[in-house]
Amino acid sequence: MKKDNLLCGGKSGPLLVQMTALIAVFLLLQVLFPFTASAITLNGESNTYLNFRETADKSKIVPVYEYLDFSLDNIGDNRVSFHSGGWGKVDLKDESYGKRFDADLQYAYLSFKNDKNNTIINLGRVLVFEGVAAERVDGFYARTDLTAGFGASAFVGSPVETDFNGISGDFIYGGRLSYQIPASFVIGVSYLKEKNGSADFREEAGGDIWLSPVKKVVITGRSSYNSITNGWMEHAYSLSLGPFGNLRLNSEASWINYKDYFSSVTTDVFKLMTGILDPAEKVLILGGGASYSINENLVASADYKNYNYDLAGSADYYGGKLAYSVPGKGGAGISFHRMNGSTDKLKYNEFRVYGFKKFGKADITADFLDVRYDNQINGMKNTYAASFAVGYDLTDKVRAVADIDYSRNPIFNKDIRTFLRLVCRFDSEFGGKTKGAK
Repeated sequence: MKKDNLLCGGKSGPLLVQMTALIAVFLLLQVLFPFTASAITLNGESNTYLNFRETADKSKIVPVYEYLDFSLDNIGDNRVSFHSGGWGKVDLKDESYGKRFDADLQYAYLSFKNDKNNTIINLGRVLVFEGVAAERVDGFYARTDLTAGFGASAFVGSPVETDFNGISGDFIYGGRLSYQIPASFVIGVSYLKEKNGSADFREEAGGDIWLSPVKKVVITGRSSYNSITNGWMEHAYSLSLGPFGNLRLNSEASWINYKDYFSSVTTDVFKLMTGILDPAEKVLILGGGASYSINENLVASADYKNYNYDLAGSADYYGGKLAYSVPGKGGAGISFHRMNGSTDKLKYNEFRVYGFKKFGKADITADFLDVRYDNQINGMKNTYAASFAVGYDLTDKVRAVADIDYSRNPIFNKDIRTFLRLVCRFDSEFGGKTKGAK
């Protein structure tokens, strides 16, 4: 998270302060809407993970993660709801790279909906997925249908970003305008601008399309332009054909310019680093595939991709898969792929086999992936990863899972991770008409 975020983990205080604020908002809503025509409904899911692993420097990490998502519907009116989700972590061994506690409020917003014109207004920490924007924003988001097939959306607020600088003075806004012919055509143009203090940090524009000119033909795509570097960031388009009986076909084409795509990243993970990502690099990716349903349980597929880098050369990735499944009972699959590239790291055979089976309230899953390089990478030619999981439905709303993962690769000679997971789904109703209310 940013160091001075307005929510979890920021200068405003620890997670306890934020949870107290959420509870206060909920109590305020109860005061504002004491007479409800129908009960408020609460739905959500809790995922608790206990992880055991050892790092390359032999540190023992035993973190406990809690992911909680919930929604409140019919808050005084069936058009008003509240949605929230986030996670918290504590390392029981206190060796998680010097940071024992961590948390993130991923989203928390009030939503107002009106069936007329499909209008939605969200206030709070909102999620925005509109054209060039895929953001978390502390602020406002709205979307509505206009007249004659047109639609519009807009958002404004403070950007929520991770592993970056402070958000003091940071500001983001943007929107999307679209036009559609139902079941045939949707086209959109979008824009976003982000200011870091008084300086322009990001300015992007783009277009997106969904097109079905005839039955069983669908074309989708998007293009994004960086207005600060004055260059195209990305073009990505796909074509889907079928089904023609039991056959489906697909193809894709994409192009990325690293300099423009990574010029204003919002997390350190994607920063261009010397020797890892060359800002002068460009890549064109072309590919396609086909799948054929042999019967209702068995599907065979084949796929191909060509990666054509301006600097790193080219690589071809191709192979096939056979998958068998019986809904509600189990399944299995096997696949083989070949990566044939210009460097040793891009010359290997990849083999995978997996299976899963349900036994009443219990189920098991096993997965094995083997990658065999043509030449040694860091002294290692054969690498693999294996996982085995056992799950059990304690009730219709509570599920426990134990998972162990083992891997061997050029970075970790031996990496063992154990996960224990408890999933709890919950729902309830409360409120309703106050006594004496008519």
